[in-house]
Amino acid sequence: MGLIKMYVINMIGYMIVALPFYLIARVVFLKRKKKRVELMRESMLALFVLYIVGLASQTIIPRWDAGMMADTGKLYFDVYLYNGIAHVNLIPFHTISQYFFTTNVNVDNWGGLSLVNIVGNMLVFSPIGIFVPILWSRMRSFSKILFLGLGITCFIELIQLFIGRSTDIDDVILNVIGVLIGYSMYALLKIPFYKVALRS
Repeated sequence: MGLIKMYVINMIGYMIVALPFYLIARVVFLKRKKKRVELMRESMLALFVLYIVGLASQTIIPRWDAGMMADTGKLYFDVYLYNGIAHVNLIPFHTISQYFFTTNVNVDNWGGLSLVNIVGNMLVFSPIGIFVPILWSRMRSFSKILFLGLGITCFIELIQLFIGRSTDIDDVILNVIGVLIGYSMYALLKIPFYKVALRS
């Protein structure tokens, strides 16, 4: 749970920073386009945009570090595009099977870490399957959500090749499952979300 908490805190930090920029840009856009403001839809859209920022912070924004050196007082800003433990896996279910059927004696609580990786990879993408059909009526079919989820997660894994993060086909599988779990929740609840949908 500590690992999940760390990721959530990191995401929230980016979301808080992004919030005022989004609000200013959205207000300017609405005024220029003279669009009618629907509070419910605007709230849902803001949540979705902030979620996307949080997701990007943990997937496609390179790791970085900034601060001031204690001995010299000099400011520094470092971006890390290489990671010695990053890997590429193109064999479906290879990493997932390792989580289930191998034991890593070098990692404390390997079983818990494996569960966090599997469940986390699914849950972090499930909001896409919920928010997108709520906000855009033309994106309410299963096939469109499936291809959207596949496209987004493939794009993320491709970017990760160049920013020092691992690229894994199993992440694609788990992420798409997460999107479909979110879409299933949207479909099963049958809440009249069409009221906040973008007019086609």
